[in-house]
Amino acid sequence: MLNILSYDQLSHSKRRLVHRLLRTNPSPPSSFSYPPTEHQQWTIWNEDCVQATLGFHVFEHSVQLLNASYTDLQAFQRLAHYVHSQALSFSPRHIDVQIIPPYDFGFVTTWNTLGYCLSSEQFRLIGLTHDRPASVQFKPLSSRNRHLFLTIRNDAIRYSEFLFPYDAAHLDYLIDQGVLPYLVYDKKTIVGTILMEQHKQVVRLLEIACLPQLKNQGYGRRILDTFQTKLFKKNILSFEVYCCSTHQEALRLYQPTAFCDIQIFSNWHRYSSEPVSLVT
Repeated sequence: MLNILSYDQLSHSKRRLVHRLLRTNPSPPSSFSYPPTEHQQWTIWNEDCVQATLGFHVFEHSVQLLNASYTDLQAFQRLAHYVHSQALSFSPRHIDVQIIPPYDFGFVTTWNTLGYCLSSEQFRLIGLTHDRPASVQFKPLSSRNRHLFLTIRNDAIRYSEFLFPYDAAHLDYLIDQGVLPYLVYDKKTIVGTILMEQHKQVVRLLEIACLPQLKNQGYGRRILDTFQTKLFKKNILSFEVYCCSTHQEALRLYQPTAFCDIQIFSNWHRYSSEPVSLVT
């Protein structure tokens, strides 16, 4: 008999099985990877075997499904129906889910059956570094500026559809995964934040966030130029970055001349809870 249990109902040994199941998934960018939350992660079991897990994060007007993994598709479909209903109880305008790889049959058919439709493609770009003058400064995270980093970063992303605010636990988790957070300064003025990770010679740019009041003042380009210059001086000639097709400002920032490859990494599907208006 299949039993659906929330993460906070599980014993320590069962939680370890859930974490093991999540690690079987293809590794997404760390900015989209989070530890299961106590009250918003669910699992489905056949006796002592976990067959699927799924959770979500609640935004102000939307919900984002997270941490999806399964060994039995039928069990996952049952769990998805249950978690979808839980997400609807928050009365969101829409619910988003990221599918990695983009055409995974099990995930796509599950969400399509529930009424989710393709809303955005996410691209993986390979960027080339260059040697230009660095026009901003990156200050690494320290015990003194942790709160400041969270305040600036959360203010900078508050209008984003796909990024949600971090707390101290999120930040600790990302650092444990090898992520490097920096505050960005223009002389003595804080202008935003940047998140990156490096494993040997492989560098991934996870996020550039500029304060809303500094929008359209060229800081995105200056931060990206400084990032590329710093890599170039370390003899690192390329890096990875991810961007959704709906994020037009970022796509304009990542000019084609600075990138040598682009691939579809994942697809975002959306369930709209608002009725479609008919225009006559």
